[in-house]
Amino acid sequence: MLGVFGVIKNISLLGFIIRTFIVGIIAFLVGRYILKRTLNQLTAYDFVLVWILGALTVAPLLDGEISFTYIIVPLLTLFFWHYIFSLISLKNRKLSLFFNGKPIILIDDGKIIRKNLKKHFINVDLLMSELRLKNIFDISEVKYVILETNGHFSIVKKEPNRPVTPTDFNLFAKPVNLPLVIINDGKLFEESLVKSGVDKDWLMNNLAMYNIDDIKNIYLATIDSSKKLYVAKKD
Repeated sequence: MLGVFGVIKNISLLGFIIRTFIVGIIAFLVGRYILKRTLNQLTAYDFVLVWILGALTVAPLLDGEISFTYIIVPLLTLFFWHYIFSLISLKNRKLSLFFNGKPIILIDDGKIIRKNLKKHFINVDLLMSELRLKNIFDISEVKYVILETNGHFSIVKKEPNRPVTPTDFNLFAKPVNLPLVIINDGKLFEESLVKSGVDKDWLMNNLAMYNIDDIKNIYLATIDSSKKLYVAKKD
């Protein structure tokens, strides 16, 4: 095992394979236990952290003379400091703005803030591209554009250009509930049947409408709060 974990000038093929396997496990643990906020927001600090963690993780594969001991210590240290910084940012807003930055207004009440565009090297073409991604092709429809700390653009349309909602007409909107998966790859989830208030007999009677008499022939089946079925057969 010393020919795998230690400093090796001429690593064997078997040693390289074992190292690759171990690096895969470390990469899984890094992705599994890194804070979900990091992957979701990916601020500048988070981006640098993820980049460093990736470089450290694969280092033993790039150079046989790099011991796993050399990467475990900095990996654990970075995890520790990232957790501490995230905890401090949660408790202190000023430090949170320091570590994560703050949103930048690019369009304010329909007016383009040119100095903010220049500050972040955003030209008009890139701005228009981001607007088109939000199905906005006329900049006159926009009231606010905000560059978030994770690099995404938040866009608010002017009042006449916003989509109409049930609230605008004082209408009651029917609640939306997530459908339950009752069959996945031919396997029945009876607990989902119980939650949806139906039984297996009800299910089989409704599946007969799809000319299905065996659950094993179903790839996916879901049921919503109104007891509406979605059924996808296996090929």
